[in-house]
Amino acid sequence: MKTNWLWDSRLGDSEVRKILKDASNPKFDIYAEKLFSRVSDPKVAFSIIDKVTFCKKWPTIKKRMRKDSWLKDRVLFWQTIFERIYEGLKGRGIKLREPQEGKISPERIKLAQQIRDIRMKLGYTQEDIAKKLGTGQQYISKIENGHENFSIDTLARIADVFDKGLVIKLK
Repeated sequence: MKTNWLWDSRLGDSEVRKILKDASNPKFDIYAEKLFSRVSDPKVAFSIIDKVTFCKKWPTIKKRMRKDSWLKDRVLFWQTIFERIYEGLKGRGIKLREPQEGKISPERIKLAQQIRDIRMKLGYTQEDIAKKLGTGQQYISKIENGHENFSIDTLARIADVFDKGLVIKLK
């Protein structure tokens, strides 16, 4: 018997629970997104997915959920839950973040600084830019700190918001 949040799935409840117990399963992100998009009771969600896995995978799940503008409130709800759980687990010494593979490239840092400098020169806040791009302020912060590896399309949209042209120079 399928549960309500799996109304459009071909898999049954037990199959999905098995997928959500294994974060390395290729279908994990798909079903985790469905779970957190459709379930608003943390007790139900955490009976299916454990809290440590949730904290480790939340950035990926959140990114998937943000693609659907209807889920904005749901993302905020689960982000609050994440922050509470994260602080509790971190206080108990549980390691949640995977080590970064490498440092941020100097090219990305330079581009991030240029974006921040232009924004500040024009008198915009990160929130102003986020609204114009239809993203969150945190995303703009990540870009300006070099922590977001964004696309050329996003860079072009940022240039449009700044009313600037986009020129890429090769060495």
